[in-house]
Amino acid sequence: MTISLIKKVIKKGLASDYGWKLTAPLRKHGVVVLTYHRINAGVDHFPGMPLPEFREQMLWLKKNCTPIWPEEIFDLGQRSSRVRPPVVITFDDGYRDYVDAAYPILRELEIPAVMFLATDFMDRGGLIWTDRLHWAGMKSKKTTVKLPWLADTQFPLSSKEERLTFISKAKFSLKASNDIDRQRLLAELLSQLDAPFSETDIGRQMLSWDDVRASLEGTRFGGHSHTHPIMSQLQPADVNCEIKTCRDRIIAETGQTPVYFAYPNGRSIDFNDYTKSALKQHGFKMAFSTQEGIIDSDADPFALRRQPSGATTIGNFATLVAQAGM
Repeated sequence: MTISLIKKVIKKGLASDYGWKLTAPLRKHGVVVLTYHRINAGVDHFPGMPLPEFREQMLWLKKNCTPIWPEEIFDLGQRSSRVRPPVVITFDDGYRDYVDAAYPILRELEIPAVMFLATDFMDRGGLIWTDRLHWAGMKSKKTTVKLPWLADTQFPLSSKEERLTFISKAKFSLKASNDIDRQRLLAELLSQLDAPFSETDIGRQMLSWDDVRASLEGTRFGGHSHTHPIMSQLQPADVNCEIKTCRDRIIAETGQTPVYFAYPNGRSIDFNDYTKSALKQHGFKMAFSTQEGIIDSDADPFALRRQPSGATTIGNFATLVAQAGM
């Protein structure tokens, strides 16, 4: 038996009722927070989790874990169950497939969820800049492209794999730029790729405010900034503007004051002490990163860890949930 096959068998065993209960003593007390983005229920224009996989994950969570609201995170502490660990379900950005695909499953299974909104896109539609780059990179008719900041290097675009490699490298570089430079360099790159995006081609990709209001039952809506910049790369005035505008738009459209925030991109370098201070000033009580791990009683409420949810099998998914607390 190969090592990969052995691992597959172990993971499948962990996902079973007996395996999950048997390994409970190995897991730490704490809360696991899962991060989702797109749930693809039809034509996959952008990367996302297929709807059947999402449903399978939610069914497994309902059976083996305890889905909770984020306000319960620090109430549980050491009292949380290792056998049925508490889990918070979160979604970033505000994609429309939440209301079309994910929300019906969550309501059916009575699983609460938090959606973090980049509110500019609820107002006007369009694409978050990372999606705009993905669209252009995949749809461009060019066979090669140069990055504006790396003009001596050509990237081939002859295959899907080459295009995905180019998109990944471009995103990585742009995320390291300050916000003003990023916008300029992105505009130059999109112009070079020459692949305009129109919502008439594939429909609206982001939630509308009507969609948000239609899914208020069973969903907490939190902030994810207004225009989705990396917060640590902004000037203080812009940090406050992004947070305040996001908060005010959610209040105006839902009548509810958001108290949870997720940092765009969410690495440790993507937010700082000033970002945390600004969030507190504007009434937020918790903020979530994309740093992996479990939330215990000593966690910083403005640097909460989350687990990615991109597992492709239920065995991998169970391992992901378990490893957060090991």
